Amino acid sequence: MEMESILLNFNLILMLAYFYRVTRHGLHILQLENYYIDRYAVWMKRYLNKVLNLRALIVLLVPTILFIINNETVNTIGLMVEALALLYLIFIFKKKKEKKPFVVTARIRRVYTTYLILFAVLAVCANILNYKYVMIVANICTVIAYVFVYIVSLINRPIEKSIRRGFCRKAKKKLKEVSDLKVIGITGSYGKTSTKYVVNTILSQKYNTLMTPESYNTTMGVVRTINEKLTPMHQLFVCEMGAKYVGDIKEITDIVNPTYGILTAVGPQHLDTFKSLDNVKKTKLELVDSLPEDGIAFVNWEDENIRKSKITKNMIKFGLSSEADYYATNLNITERGSSFDVVIPNKNKINVKTKLLGSLNILNIVGAIAIADKLGLTEEEIKMGIKYIRPVPHRLELKQNPNGSIIIDDAYNSNIKGAKMALEVLKSFEHKKRILITPGIVELGDRAIEINKGLGREAADSCDFIILVGPDQAAPIYNGIKEKGYPESQIFIAQNLQEALSKMNSIITNDSVVLLENDLPDNYL
Repeated sequence: MEMESILLNFNLILMLAYFYRVTRHGLHILQLENYYIDRYAVWMKRYLNKVLNLRALIVLLVPTILFIINNETVNTIGLMVEALALLYLIFIFKKKKEKKPFVVTARIRRVYTTYLILFAVLAVCANILNYKYVMIVANICTVIAYVFVYIVSLINRPIEKSIRRGFCRKAKKKLKEVSDLKVIGITGSYGKTSTKYVVNTILSQKYNTLMTPESYNTTMGVVRTINEKLTPMHQLFVCEMGAKYVGDIKEITDIVNPTYGILTAVGPQHLDTFKSLDNVKKTKLELVDSLPEDGIAFVNWEDENIRKSKITKNMIKFGLSSEADYYATNLNITERGSSFDVVIPNKNKINVKTKLLGSLNILNIVGAIAIADKLGLTEEEIKMGIKYIRPVPHRLELKQNPNGSIIIDDAYNSNIKGAKMALEVLKSFEHKKRILITPGIVELGDRAIEINKGLGREAADSCDFIILVGPDQAAPIYNGIKEKGYPESQIFIAQNLQEALSKMNSIITNDSVVLLENDLPDNYL
């Protein structure tokens, strides 16, 4: 019996170690899904082959059968076989290289605490009850270890909701303490982050501004920015607002109460959660609906879905034609940037020269000039702000390699409009070898095949060589490329980004330009 007890507890320790390795990856996926457990459930369904670990099922089947036989000698052998099986599973489990590192936040630590409590209960039951039945249940759980990330998240949900409410209350209180603070909300299906950077750069010439950093555009990302960075010295808060569900924007606006709103676009994005374009439009307009009577909505009048929307608040239109209130004219777009004039109502035109690539960035600048003008910036302050505008990292960011080749880094772009514009930029490099690396666009719901197929057709007209990432993910793009009669010899399908970059390095020359379009995070491919 003493030997059985030692083997039993040794197995429990091994099981805990294996669970930690597997669930760490599961928690990383949950973190990448912004802790939405329903989206984690969708990931589990998509990657059922990972969730149902057939290798674990096979190697743990023998000890499980031995435990079912329930013979004293056989049970001891079963514990030995169990230990060997668990050691094997731990040894062969390879940690994937993470593009975005897993961060052990306070929330993750709470999950680990719940794990330890559940494991302690399991260990006690195994030692005081008939351990054979406990081990049978534990083996079943081991085969589906990823499911426990979901289960523990459900257990912790009431605690997390309470903590979330506390952080939100703190942010609201802090906002009220900065009495003269004005909030500028920015949302849209694409262009949010780029517009935010441009708006903040220009407005900071006159005001002390705070901006949500990087892609902090969820409710808790906004709340964290307020709680950690807002001071009484700030005059403007430039707040990016992202959404994957109806009501997400309203949740943020109820906290920050924006005075001004910028709507960059309404398009087919995150359709796997929104389900329809109407829901996308409804959600993006939650920003406009939240504005006070004296608030102003700045809207991209080039976007047909915005033009069709019923906006009753004070509205200022920006665009590329005289139909808008503020618009760009005399456009000169090259492979190295753009120059254009911005028409301002009842004022002089402002001449703009920028290294930002593509027509969407022109729209971003026009929209920023519109709000800067309304907030009282002089022509000199606006021009000074424009001089300081730099490409947003990983969004049409031009990088020169030592050998003379050029990389257009658009890795953080994940929408069809931006992808098509990036292809236009690539196409403008007429005298270079144009190479595209992309896995396509995700989160498009039922329209994924149709939209990615269209992207493939666009790519065929813009590139000299195409590297697709992920055989399954990129299949619709490949079909679109082939529809255009594109040569098979100029297409390469890589298993992952590392293989794609290896192929790129084998074909790149000093006269090449490479577009990196949408590097999918670890919860894809």
